[in-house]
Amino acid sequence: MHDHNALADNLPKTNASDQFGSSSVVRVRVFRKSDSEVVRRLFKTCLLTGEGAPPRAHLAATIQSPSFLCALTILIMSVITAAMVFNSEPASHILSGRSSAKIRLVMVISTALLALWYLCYSIYSAVGFYLRFVSTCLRTDLMDIQGHYNLHEVKKSSSDKILEDSTDPELRPMGIKAFWVAETMSPVTQKTEIVGCISLGDPPPPPFTSEPGVRVAELCRMVISPHHRRQGIAGALMQACEAHAMANEHKLSAIVLRTTFYQPHARELYAKLGYRIALETNVRFGNADIPVFLYRKDLMNHENKQHL
Repeated sequence: MHDHNALADNLPKTNASDQFGSSSVVRVRVFRKSDSEVVRRLFKTCLLTGEGAPPRAHLAATIQSPSFLCALTILIMSVITAAMVFNSEPASHILSGRSSAKIRLVMVISTALLALWYLCYSIYSAVGFYLRFVSTCLRTDLMDIQGHYNLHEVKKSSSDKILEDSTDPELRPMGIKAFWVAETMSPVTQKTEIVGCISLGDPPPPPFTSEPGVRVAELCRMVISPHHRRQGIAGALMQACEAHAMANEHKLSAIVLRTTFYQPHARELYAKLGYRIALETNVRFGNADIPVFLYRKDLMNHENKQHL
């Protein structure tokens, strides 16, 4: 079992320059119950709407694809053609009987509707995968982080200044699964604010893992506030995660994580920290094939290198 005070002292801290140019210390600590809403909001922002969010990158690639541009051109030409048909003959003549103008108009409108459907479906396919993923996370582990990751209250000694009946007690992981947050001092409010989070959870299902007897856990739910990136926060969070995985009572063989093609900065970070692509597959959503990568880092080899 971990000694909690030793763990707290050894959690990574990093100096970071915030967007105003001042220096601040980022502290990584175990999740507390009061962090829940902030973590959920940060998770949604980073994965859906914030700078560098994967659906934004995927949507940008989609609207520049030849098929999307072709459908957009067809839609525009169909609208122009329909307007020309209406201007060529009186509306009453077009709408009455089986005039050639009416047939042309029906064909043009049908073509326009098909093109519009394709454009809308392509946009849905580009963002729907991530919307469903975030929705699933918010309804499962992020709904009850303390319970899902088996975090228990830290028992305080009688000499501890913190009251045992605190409404926001410290927590610690009781097994392999765990959840951490990164916090720093806000230059605006002069209060601590959560700027990132990460978790270690159960191994992913096949085909992402298929090695019986190998102790593997999945690094997931890692997000960093768009206003606090490139300051070493992600590295500090991953360091805490790896230290927990290599603890004597866990001794995991490896950590794996999954990410998509549309998160290039994250993939660069993983490669820099020693993670290698173990599997690449495509996930079909709508009319889009989304490349998903499984990264892996062998902890035993990493630990042996540290002892050399």
